Amino acid sequence: MAELLTDVQLTKQVCALLGEIDGWEWRETGQAYPESVVGVHYGAIKATPSRGVGVRVYLTGDDLDESISWRRMQIRFRGPRNDPTGADALADAAFPLLQGLSRVGGISGISRLSMAPLGADGNGREERTENYLIILDNPEAEASEP
Repeated sequence: MAELLTDVQLTKQVCALLGEIDGWEWRETGQAYPESVVGVHYGAIKATPSRGVGVRVYLTGDDLDESISWRRMQIRFRGPRNDPTGADALADAAFPLLQGLSRVGGISGISRLSMAPLGADGNGREERTENYLIILDNPEAEASEP
């Protein structure tokens, strides 16, 4: 019988989805990214390339009575140096891919909850975070339905 996605599997699934955006790349093995792409990172964004996206689960919930499991995921966007629109533009590219995504790879649905501009890092790269609610497919509940 199928099982719920683990937090690791979910994070990698979202990284892989983001890596499908034109000009973005997900390298599960952690290899370095060239400056020509937006590097998608599991967790913290590495120092290079300048543009990057970090993905991390930060809160979980499992209601066994209702057979529902959810995760909150934070996605951090970092734009190129000295571009005040950089982080916002990256978030704008990710939003239509994630918002409303349904029945994909163990994910029942995704919706954005909030965002926060973080300002520029020490290298002049604007940053922003977005928080998403992800409802997981529950294979046990599906198996028990008539």
